[in-house]
Amino acid sequence: MLKITDYERFDRENAYDGDDLGVTYREGRTVFKAWSPLATGVYLNLYLDGDGSNMIETVPMERLDKGLWYIELMYHAEDIFYTFSFEFDNRTRQETIDIYSRACGINGQRGYIIDLKKLNPKGWDTTPRPVCQSPCDAVVYECHVRDFSIDPTSGVDIDRRGRFAAFTEEGTRYHNVTTCLDHLKELGVTHVQLLPVFDYASVDESKPYKAQYNWGYDPLNYNCLEGSYSSDAFDPKARIREFKELVMTLHKNGIGVIMDVVYNHTYFTEKSAFHKTFPFYYHRLNSDGKFSNGSGCGNETASEHLMYRRFMINSLKFLATEYKLDGFRFDLMGLHDIETVNIIRDELNKFDPSLLMYGEGWTGGESPLRSDRLAYKWNSYSFGRVGLFNDNIRDAIKGGTFNPYDIGYVSGNRNAGALIRRGLVGSIPHWQLGNDAQDACWAFEPEQAVNYCEAHDNNTLWDKLSICAKHFSREDRVKMDKLAAALFILAQGMPFIHLGQDFLRSKPRKPKEGEPINEVTKVCENSYNAPDSVNAVRWNEKAENFDVFTYYKALIRLRHNNRLFRLRTKDEVGTHMRFLETHDNSFIAFKLEDDETCLVCAFNPYSEQRYLLLPEGRFFTRLNEQGKMNKFPIGGEVVIPPISAMVYKWKKRREQ
Repeated sequence: MLKITDYERFDRENAYDGDDLGVTYREGRTVFKAWSPLATGVYLNLYLDGDGSNMIETVPMERLDKGLWYIELMYHAEDIFYTFSFEFDNRTRQETIDIYSRACGINGQRGYIIDLKKLNPKGWDTTPRPVCQSPCDAVVYECHVRDFSIDPTSGVDIDRRGRFAAFTEEGTRYHNVTTCLDHLKELGVTHVQLLPVFDYASVDESKPYKAQYNWGYDPLNYNCLEGSYSSDAFDPKARIREFKELVMTLHKNGIGVIMDVVYNHTYFTEKSAFHKTFPFYYHRLNSDGKFSNGSGCGNETASEHLMYRRFMINSLKFLATEYKLDGFRFDLMGLHDIETVNIIRDELNKFDPSLLMYGEGWTGGESPLRSDRLAYKWNSYSFGRVGLFNDNIRDAIKGGTFNPYDIGYVSGNRNAGALIRRGLVGSIPHWQLGNDAQDACWAFEPEQAVNYCEAHDNNTLWDKLSICAKHFSREDRVKMDKLAAALFILAQGMPFIHLGQDFLRSKPRKPKEGEPINEVTKVCENSYNAPDSVNAVRWNEKAENFDVFTYYKALIRLRHNNRLFRLRTKDEVGTHMRFLETHDNSFIAFKLEDDETCLVCAFNPYSEQRYLLLPEGRFFTRLNEQGKMNKFPIGGEVVIPPISAMVYKWKKRREQ
């Protein structure tokens, strides 16, 4: 088969603009459509089950204009499995699942025909989605479905552990502390971001009791759900019904659900459903005709090709509407072209402008697409309505991610002050900062900055501090963790917290034979396929570090209760936020002020106390080093304890 050399011309002449690819119902009939312009034949295969030798029949499809292949069954097909076989150059056929499948059988090898509305749980249509008027109002909590509840300390029923259903169980405890769903409610987060829950390739769903694990960044079927998180992976209905129950339960409790999506590559390349459907079209190629690898996973998809762009849009609209999702997090978003990212934002706005959309503004390797066309963080002004992970504030707070011994602001780096200040204003221009940390001034508006210092990738914050600050006492490292939390949660933008970060989550590992035993080898830096012994959240750690949890909870409450921590535009930040003079680059203080309120925040990374002169006014302590408040008014010079953050508030119009 000839490879395409001019994709823009090819798309103009052959792209299909309908939104009915895959399976649709029409007047009692079932319609199948596939797009493959260079195929010489396409066949529909029907099966009784999701695997095994149980074919019902194979039927040739009719070719229409624009590379469309079509067939109708003269009945309302349901509870039937199907695949397509694509033939090129009148030679060997390749059988594959339909890339537009919305339900699938075991291990995602065959699509499944079902009316998804029949799987809506009771109350689905009447349960409202939480309202989020701005990304700055959100506090996102990143969870892996299995990590969340697989450990016995979760208190979740054994049949629900590690599955969607764990998110629906109320009243779970470890001794006297809440776990799982009740923990989310107690902490006060507004959204849960789930690591990939689409159907991914690396876990064998047919062996639910086999020791196997993956984060899920290995896409198999984008519109189908992962079966290993359901009660019965052989039943295509179970995963759909149980995921909807997860979403509905979180919505009932005022928590939105964000889906982590991985459109930037496919797990397989030549064996992927996309390549079998239309070879070489859906992936980018280098000038030598070989697959490019900007993802670092063997290939990268071609979002600039019109039919893959339309696939992404179709997929996202389906997921948002069918599952009532509240946002999407894009893995390696830097591999998608800017035009596609902006079109996706436009399309999501038509459904609901409040849907969150953010991603990683980088790639996993070099891409053949020009850098000025890619959704890199440094091109952020070209897609300013989309959020980006703020790796600048991350590394400034805790030290360089890729050098475990590198120290950050909280652990002794006295050169990180400028980066911290830039991060605190939301990585936007600010009249007081001038050219300080100008290379970290990338955001179009504060709404674009996703502030964090821990995610599923790399060492947890606690493990990082245990390495780079190992010479400090445990008590001081706990203070560093709390200070880190205050910096990114109280910064302008949208805070992002990793599951268990709020109670010093660690990922312990056993060093391999012959490997040196030290602070680096005793923890896992990249746990994407590590066992539960590494990845499972141990809820006893919440009980052991309850003071850290209550501190995070206090920070979230403080942010929620004070609008000035959630300014939405750079003009608002410039008007209401001002840094105070401390005569020390590392001792940072700022005030947030409007006609009603004045807030003063101070951050002391030193092992000695510092002093700050408060502005005139009747202030009250709203956050001390334990995360507590004080009802007694103060003024003048105040003490900022070692390695701590302090917040003071003056309510101008109503004395406290």
